[in-house]
Amino acid sequence: MKSILLLTWLINALTYSETQWVHLGSTDIDWGYKTPYRLTLLAPKGIHDASDIRNGVQTMQFEIEWLVPVTTEEQVHQHFKELIENNLKDQESIKFNQIIINRLVEKLPEARRADRWHFYFSPDSGTQLVIDDQELHTIIGSEVNRALHHAWLLKDPVTTAKLLNRLLKIGK
Repeated sequence: MKSILLLTWLINALTYSETQWVHLGSTDIDWGYKTPYRLTLLAPKGIHDASDIRNGVQTMQFEIEWLVPVTTEEQVHQHFKELIENNLKDQESIKFNQIIINRLVEKLPEARRADRWHFYFSPDSGTQLVIDDQELHTIIGSEVNRALHHAWLLKDPVTTAKLLNRLLKIGK
């Protein structure tokens, strides 16, 4: 099992590092009175279909650029825990996926202005979190990956339009 996970990680690492990414759009994420980060959606060059991206069946990258001077580890943990749990379908799903959520949250550091975090989403192998060019964690579990994807991309129509801005302009 460990060798399969290692092989999957190695293939993903090589794929993501050699991929040319195209910026599709960006939006600021608000926490009430403050805007802690900017979220950018990227897709592999030449492979970007709005429908496939919305449905989560295409490889994509979410990049977070932290905007505030410091976001404490506790604030980061709380945000990501709520972000995922609020996008799972019910309490049973939250309970079932709690170990996966906790493993991710425990790995997240505090964030400082201009820090960039990369979430490489793959419908086949999960979501890989990379900070400072080092893989920090891989989220394995379709429900949690789908919840994170929906939390950002399908948050509301305005957010979705801003993230898919380039594709929507091409479609006109």
